[in-house]
Amino acid sequence: MITKPYSPDVVRCSVNNIIALRKSAAGMEEIIENQSRQLSIQQRQLENYSDRLLEALSNIVEFRDLESGEHIKKVKGFTRIIAQTYMQLYPEAGLTKQKIDIIARASVTHDIGKIAIPDKILLKPGRLTQEEREIMMTHTVKGCEILDMLTDVQNTDLLSTSYEICHYHHERDDGRGYPEGLKGDEIPISAQLVSIADVYDALVSERCYKEPYTKDRAYDMIVEGKCGIFSEKLLKCLEYSRNAIEAFVDSHQ
Repeated sequence: MITKPYSPDVVRCSVNNIIALRKSAAGMEEIIENQSRQLSIQQRQLENYSDRLLEALSNIVEFRDLESGEHIKKVKGFTRIIAQTYMQLYPEAGLTKQKIDIIARASVTHDIGKIAIPDKILLKPGRLTQEEREIMMTHTVKGCEILDMLTDVQNTDLLSTSYEICHYHHERDDGRGYPEGLKGDEIPISAQLVSIADVYDALVSERCYKEPYTKDRAYDMIVEGKCGIFSEKLLKCLEYSRNAIEAFVDSHQ
């Protein structure tokens, strides 16, 4: 505060100080904005790196499994479509565009544990024995063990969602799935969404042990419970998003 009587020198000094403070504040704001932009760029780069790393590991599984290389891309697409419908029909589930994006990106890891399954089981064209089936079922746990090795290089939300999907995507709504035997809403929604997307793609795609089913037949088999048991909510989402899913299939043939 400038007290009377006013001195020109004091007034001039005070004004200069105010101007200097404002310039300093503006400079700090610019520095903060630049730092914020840099952090955003680094965050996007980290997310891209995380996605590429997970997709690379998942592609290794496809190369070993003698699949077309399109499986993880299609599961990712189906998952996003069904999840968007789920968000619209059941807002109480708490799905958001951001959560759906993370689930879709994490979906590529669902079978990552098959890296640890021996070729003689993974590539067997016929029906597995009970012992072989039990070994194959361990891919859910093996996948989580692989993800545990990535805790220092992965985005936390992406990694935790990938872990859920790896571990629980073979659970069933009736509790007869594996590895935990969870049922209903005990199964994370991320794993539920990827599970139905994975089954649908397995049906409409060619495999070494089968020809592809038609889109109509694949839909009917899922609804009739011939390929796992899914919740009524998931089946309703499949029904509502059927046209979009089938268009996606056609665009990737």
